[in-house]
Order: sequence, then C-alpha cells, then structure tokens
Amino acid sequence: MQEFKNDITYNQLISFKTIYEEGNISKAARLLGISSASVSNSLKVLEKNVGEPLFNRTTRAISPTEVGRRLYELIHPSVDDLTNAIELVCDHNKAPSGSLSLNMARDIYDVFLKDVLMDFQLQFPTIQLEITLSDSFDSQVEHHFDIGFRFGETVNDSMIAKRLNSGEQRTELALFASPDYVSRFGEPTSVDELQQHSMIQFRAPSSHKLLPIRLHKTKDKSSELVSLLPSNTAMVVNNSKVMVDCALKGIGIGYLMDASIKDELSSGQLVPILKQYWCEVPTVYMYYDPENRQTRRVACFLEYMSQQSV
Repeated sequence: MQEFKNDITYNQLISFKTIYEEGNISKAARLLGISSASVSNSLKVLEKNVGEPLFNRTTRAISPTEVGRRLYELIHPSVDDLTNAIELVCDHNKAPSGSLSLNMARDIYDVFLKDVLMDFQLQFPTIQLEITLSDSFDSQVEHHFDIGFRFGETVNDSMIAKRLNSGEQRTELALFASPDYVSRFGEPTSVDELQQHSMIQFRAPSSHKLLPIRLHKTKDKSSELVSLLPSNTAMVVNNSKVMVDCALKGIGIGYLMDASIKDELSSGQLVPILKQYWCEVPTVYMYYDPENRQTRRVACFLEYMSQQSV
C-alpha cells in the first residue's frame, strides 16, 4: 500500500481542486491570483506525495485520472469547509469581499436581474460578481457556482431553492408578429390555427433543444397549459434579439417573454398574437449549496436578494 505523505498542504489541495473544477491550469491560476508555474508546481508536488498522476496531460487538454476523480470527490467538501472557516475568522470585522460566481439563463438576467445585480455591485464594491449566462442545468453546473437562478424549483437534492420575491407586474410568455406579417397572412384566433402559421423557433444554446410554446388551452386563464412544437417553422434561432429582428422583418411569429419586447409592443412595431392564451412565466428561484451560505459574501448576497422584488 502506498504510504501516506503527511507533507501534503492546504495550498496543494486548493490548487488541485481549482484545476479540477476549471479544467485548465491557466484558468485555475487566474482564479487563485497566482502564476501558472506556481499552480503547476503545486500539482507536481501533490502528485509526488500521492504517488499517482492526478491528471492526464496533452498539449491541448488536461483531464482527471481515475485517482484524480476519486481524490476530488473525497477532499472537496472538506477543503470547502476549511476555506469557509478561514474566511469567517479572517473576515469577521471586515466588509464582505471576494469573488461571487453567479449562473443564470440569459432571459432571467435581461428581464429580472440586470438592475438588481448592478445595484448590488455598486452597493458592495468589495465583492466582485462573476456572472455566467447559460441555459444549462445539471449537477456539474450547480456545483461550479456559488449561486444560480433558474425557472422553477427543481434542483439537486443537496441544494437549497429559494423563491424570489415577485414584483407587482406579471410577466407572461408572449406570441408576437409584425403588422406586415399580420396584413399578409392574417392573425390566428386559436391554438389550432397557430399551427398553420410560420413560426420562429428558439433553440436553447446549451442543451440545443427546441423550446416548446406554452399556452393556455382556452381563453380562460385558469385552463390547463398545453405545450406544442410548431409544425411550420420559418427560422430557428438561439438568441432573443435575433428572434425579435426576424419578427420585425415579418418572417414569422415569435415567442418570448413580454418584458423582452415591451418597447416594440408599445410602439406598434410588433403586435400581440393570441394574448388571451398567454401564460405566466414560471417563478424564478435562487439556488445554492447550504454550506456556502456560511461565507460572508454569500450571506450578504442572500440577505440583499431577500429584500428585492423582481
């Protein structure tokens, strides 16, 4: 059996953990605020102490070995706990500081959180927000960020999901088209008629799935919701602005949150389609690892968000 080396250090484990999570020595070095050479050397010393290579290296990529994966799974909770404990002791009498990584879908940022996050950054300049926009949602993504935001409360069992305070104005999923499109092709008056029209579909950038259109089955807002994929596709896009551009040109009927097109609707550049059938956007939830809330910057952000309406 390989003899355990008792000269493995906290810094070596931090370097290893960061390389594992970032998948790149240079990225890990930037995140840790030290040179790539220092991170690489720390990894080499740790591998020597462990007695096994922890990563497979090529000229273009680095990937964990089986030993590396096993080591990460075993040590990362303890390393996180130790890091949090050190931060709590060191920062007790200081303003919360450090990097706070956030993950959210682009539409959540644009419609609900843009102003809220900018105001937070101005109010707490010693905390550096690191915002990643992504529609991906899996356990790997969850654990690579301090806090995430998603529609709905379905998250990993190890995470806490907290509903954000809703503002007074309701946000709905809207169908829309240009007046030119309506004058040429008419306006659908039912969900069934919608299938006969040219649709601009949205493909999620990360999952690459086409997003279905969700509508109430009848004009009664209490009626059940239906999800449908259009049978007549004019274009497929993966960006909200591109969808609006296509709709403005009369290419087809688009589908986005009404808040994303409020200016175009107000000006008459776009007109609502089947508005009586629109449904509310699912509630936005904030999710995080319960252990992370012990750090002051995370606790500060959670407290701030509890006072906001979005």
